[in-house]
Amino acid sequence: MARLMRCHFCGTLQDEPKGAKTCVRCGGELGYEAEPGPGERGSYVLVEMELDQVAAPAGRNVERHLLITVRTPDSVPKDQLAPAQAGRMPLGFHSVLDVSGSMSGEKLSNAKEAVRQALHRLHDGDVILLVTFSNEVQAVVEPVVINHEARRVVLAALDEIRATGTTALCGGLELGIAKALEKHMDTNLLLLLSDGQANVGETGVEEVGARAQRARQGDLIVSTLGVGQDYNEALMVEVATQGGGRFYHVEHAAQIGAYLAGELGEVAALAARDAKLELAIPPGAILMPLSPAYTASQDGQTATIAIGDIPLSSELEIPIRVALPPQRVGTRVSFEGALTYRSPTGNALKTALNRVTVRVVEEMAFEVRDGAVVPVVERVLGYMRSAGILSAARAMSKSPAEGQQARATSTAAVAEYARLLGEDRAEQELRESRESFDAMGVSPAMAKQTVSQAYARTRGTKDFGKDKS
Repeated sequence: MARLMRCHFCGTLQDEPKGAKTCVRCGGELGYEAEPGPGERGSYVLVEMELDQVAAPAGRNVERHLLITVRTPDSVPKDQLAPAQAGRMPLGFHSVLDVSGSMSGEKLSNAKEAVRQALHRLHDGDVILLVTFSNEVQAVVEPVVINHEARRVVLAALDEIRATGTTALCGGLELGIAKALEKHMDTNLLLLLSDGQANVGETGVEEVGARAQRARQGDLIVSTLGVGQDYNEALMVEVATQGGGRFYHVEHAAQIGAYLAGELGEVAALAARDAKLELAIPPGAILMPLSPAYTASQDGQTATIAIGDIPLSSELEIPIRVALPPQRVGTRVSFEGALTYRSPTGNALKTALNRVTVRVVEEMAFEVRDGAVVPVVERVLGYMRSAGILSAARAMSKSPAEGQQARATSTAAVAEYARLLGEDRAEQELRESRESFDAMGVSPAMAKQTVSQAYARTRGTKDFGKDKS
């Protein structure tokens, strides 16, 4: 019976071919999948690495892209479940709600009902916090361990909330973070919900995002729900990105409950904690993830990509741009490494990454498309488009001039990379990129839809609002 083999160049996993053991994608050498080593036994998170172009010209600085896919199972093995009746340790759920005047009516009623439903899903021993903000901020429920009496207090507080005033979003976020850190649990989610523009206190995208970054450093996940068409999507994306959480565009008020429940479910059902990719890299190489959701650090010939917590039933694709210094003809530049993480029990686990390799050829003999692995290039191209949209939206929030510059830079980069698929494709990508950016300026609705789709792609978020309007 045929066995699976892995290409040592592009990383493709494929059936063992008859005859010569060469890759169907790039012609590289194949090897059988290795058995898990002693340090990998018990690992249940799958990971693989692919390379977009396996050839490079000698004597030149070049860029190549790694595409790393991480897959978690639908359930964790029983021996890795947390030693608790629910299969997880107690968590903290910290809700920060916009109660400004624009939230009156259906939006606020749905937000309050969503918190009520979340309260029903939480277990005794979990912690809940409820902060509201308009022109003033208030902890209407201080962080409290859930029991029968605490549930009564939360429900009564929700009944008293009314919509009025303006939007002190940063103040609400700051108070929520400060209060959440008072009762620090094993897992902590702060969920910020708003339908409007921050107009009281600090309003700058980077400045507000910095608050969420500090929360992340305190092991507090910060996610955001933007409701309707009037909020600042760049701000909500920035807060979620810096806070290590997820951003959701909630088009209709009736979807608030589904998204809040979905995000709480993601945090309550983790497959892996504190996941990191550790890559062995060649001298002089520099790595940079395309998605700002994942941060990179380098120490000598080791690069670490921080992923964070990963829910069950998830698939994350992490594209990484690699800058390589000039190499000699005949050199083989390889990348390999491992995914490390903690299970719900706290056990440290590891899954090895397969090797991928760039082969260096004579400069005069190299053509732009040599060694390009088309399926990987297509996927990386999609991530480049999405990253460009997010970058332009962030820049536009500062000034139209910076937004236009970011747009031009992104469009040019996408078109240049698309040359790996041919000149016609490069022209098509140039045209379609310009059309996408033009569409963002048509209306707030189009801008939010475009940014939301781009963010979902780069972060691997799920759509909890399907067929709910």
